[in-house]
Amino acid sequence: MNTKFLSPRLGAMCGIIGSIAFAALWTGAVYLDGNWVLGEMTLSELGDRSRPGSPLFNGGAIFAGIMSLVFSVGLYRVLSASVLGRLGTAILGLASIFLIGVGVFPIDTGMPHTIVSVAFFTLGAIALALLVVPAWKSHVLHRGGGLVTLVLLLISLIGLATLALPAAEALSVGCLLLWTVLISIRMLWHHPA
Repeated sequence: MNTKFLSPRLGAMCGIIGSIAFAALWTGAVYLDGNWVLGEMTLSELGDRSRPGSPLFNGGAIFAGIMSLVFSVGLYRVLSASVLGRLGTAILGLASIFLIGVGVFPIDTGMPHTIVSVAFFTLGAIALALLVVPAWKSHVLHRGGGLVTLVLLLISLIGLATLALPAAEALSVGCLLLWTVLISIRMLWHHPA
């Protein structure tokens, strides 16, 4: 295995690129759609192939999933000293595969979309919960990485408990994008080249 290719720094760069690209493509899909309303409609509704912004949204989910998969490998390299770190990053990688599935199976495919979407969100939350302690103890991410992981996970869970599903989903995606960028920046600044 080429360990330079799977380095934490490459993972971090892919995490940042994937998050920014998805945010931009999501925004572009909203602009092209013209009828999508934040907090009232799920993100997946943008992926319905009858909607004008669907290629941007679905392509964004696929691209972000691929970048997140590379990010999870880089994060694995950072947190592999603990069982929770290995397990959490492996589950994050699996969630990334399901994110690719969100783009491959848009909402108009019915049950396949529901399965990949629910799996993505569920596994993403489980991964973050498992990564709080390993991030906190990491010599790369430090306590700040653990705290960011915990706070953004709690915001997502509180949103799920108190908001309508479309708003909770958008909040969770925003938190996950922010978490990926913040952890990636920490990996770039504090991991040896």
